[in-house]
Amino acid sequence: MAQLRDAGFLNFVPTEQPQTETGFVAVDSFAVVDGYVVQSWEVKVDPVATQARIDELKAGLADSDYKVTKCYEASLVGDSLPYDIAELHRERQSIRDEINRLEALIA
Repeated sequence: MAQLRDAGFLNFVPTEQPQTETGFVAVDSFAVVDGYVVQSWEVKVDPVATQARIDELKAGLADSDYKVTKCYEASLVGDSLPYDIAELHRERQSIRDEINRLEALIA
């Protein structure tokens, strides 16, 4: 070890990789601190996983478009609505809000 240090090699100080949530990734970096190579971690957004989640949410939103259409048609002809439009709107708006939040993360 002494010979390696004398030749310019530095001791390595590893750190534990943090656990991340879905859509995030831990990226390591290294810095020389007081004669040691120190590993550090930064948690960043995983753009690929986040975009995949956005695509899933958009597909789910598109899958419920027919409910909006059926409610609209029923209202045009004066029939009762086949779905609770207020609840349908809340659900769809919640999905839109999550899509917007995720898109802001990768913007």
